Amino acid sequence: MIRTLLHLVLAAVAGLWSAAALAQAYPSQPIKLIVPYPPGGNTDIVARIYAQKLSERVGQPVVIDNRGGAAGALGMGIAAKAPGDGYTLVIGDLGSLVIGPISKPGIGYDPQKDLAPISAVTSVSIVVTTNPKSGINSMPDLLARAKAQPGKLNVGTGGQGGPGHLALELLRSMSGVDIVHVPFKGGAQAVTALLGEQIDVVIDGSAMAQVKGGKLKAIAVTGPRLAALPDVPSIGETVKGFEFTNWWGILAPAGMPAAAVDRLSQELTAIAAMPDVRERLSDLGLSARSSTPKQFAELIRSETDKVNRIVKDAAIKFD
Repeated sequence: MIRTLLHLVLAAVAGLWSAAALAQAYPSQPIKLIVPYPPGGNTDIVARIYAQKLSERVGQPVVIDNRGGAAGALGMGIAAKAPGDGYTLVIGDLGSLVIGPISKPGIGYDPQKDLAPISAVTSVSIVVTTNPKSGINSMPDLLARAKAQPGKLNVGTGGQGGPGHLALELLRSMSGVDIVHVPFKGGAQAVTALLGEQIDVVIDGSAMAQVKGGKLKAIAVTGPRLAALPDVPSIGETVKGFEFTNWWGILAPAGMPAAAVDRLSQELTAIAAMPDVRERLSDLGLSARSSTPKQFAELIRSETDKVNRIVKDAAIKFD
């Protein structure tokens, strides 16, 4: 009995020593960070900000590998099938980690089984924008107009089943108003229609330049207030309990050693706290954030449940 206990103690000590040794040795070679979207978009920019800082902190190159295609599914699928050795990472967002798997059941990867969450890195509230000529200057104005004229208020988004559309459906459900959804093939087209007074409202993040230039008016955001628009209230300040945000996080293929996951999570948390990183993200309208691997996994689970409810309640049919 004593001999068995001694073996167990020695095994535990050896395991702790091996984990500590791995954490100190990792990484010993360059790390690849897959970006499942083309260069130039927010996902790519966020990935490059974090890759540069992570490279400086761990003493190894962090190389960006853009694998755009299939709305993020191509790159995520590649990451999910990569070895879980800590040298392949991927940046995911609400679209590739939640909306994609829900909208395409045969997408080829399961974020909650095939990937190991490391840390959330940033998030953004979606902006609700109007044309100043519409007379809709606040969220109470929008809801009052919708209640007074059911089925007459046209709200554009960047596409069927996208974050803006899901936020709109949640608003319709929680406020009880009858609003018409007008999907476009991208946020830029929705903004153009709003400028031309073809629609009344846009829920999308593509109108920041027009808002800053005074051509359009931001009346609300779908989540916490944005540093870039500090005077614009959240929808939740009018419709209690409402919140819908887009977010990004870094993951690895399942099976990555826990010590390596913890090391990277700590580094990403430190990076998110850097003033220059927070400023660069704020310039994009984004907010820096961090989490433990467990918290990030719970975020993915809870957001999947939320989006599933919205899709079911609104009977959304994806393109």
